Amino acid sequence: MDSDGLDIHVGLREMNASPSEICAVLLTHWHNDHAAGAHAFHELTGAPVYYHRGDERYFTGRAGATGVRRWLSDQIPEWGILVLAKGLLGEATPRAVTAQHFVEDGDVILDDFEVITTPGHTEGHVCYFYRPASVLFAGDALAVIDSRIRFMARPVTPDLEAARASVEKCLAFDPQVICPGHREPLTIGVESACDVMRSYLRSGDPWPFFG
Repeated sequence: MDSDGLDIHVGLREMNASPSEICAVLLTHWHNDHAAGAHAFHELTGAPVYYHRGDERYFTGRAGATGVRRWLSDQIPEWGILVLAKGLLGEATPRAVTAQHFVEDGDVILDDFEVITTPGHTEGHVCYFYRPASVLFAGDALAVIDSRIRFMARPVTPDLEAARASVEKCLAFDPQVICPGHREPLTIGVESACDVMRSYLRSGDPWPFFG
């Protein structure tokens, strides 16, 4: 995701939708590959932005890097995986994203989206559970690879204990569809995939390096 939100426009065109139809911007966490375009889309649509206060200092730049580190971050282009590197180096989204609403665990947004606090990947990471269709929008709380539920890689998971508890918390919602922040949604064999991950969590086996 780039800070102009151009990729969101591409997604809207694929759905035959327009920016005027956006009524809220729900952010899982501050990393650029998930949030860089939020500022632009709030300006364009006026849609309120929702995120957890635990990530506010990164969204707004108050925790951002300074000096040489900041300069290096500014030189990185917003392209591919470099978008994530740019944000991690600068410790902030490229354009400050101000929340109109801070979410808490159990909040329900627009009557249908339940907030699940899921720290571990970041302090203020949250997921959103779309109740009518039991869809889990998981951000980076977990991954889906080859139709299997996986952990995120260890290098991007600062708090493994909290992240493990967050995966377990997500699965307790018994989702029928899982939309991770990367790759493809899990739509077939979801119940079985959840059972396999629950079994792994109960085993206490270590968190794989690559998730």
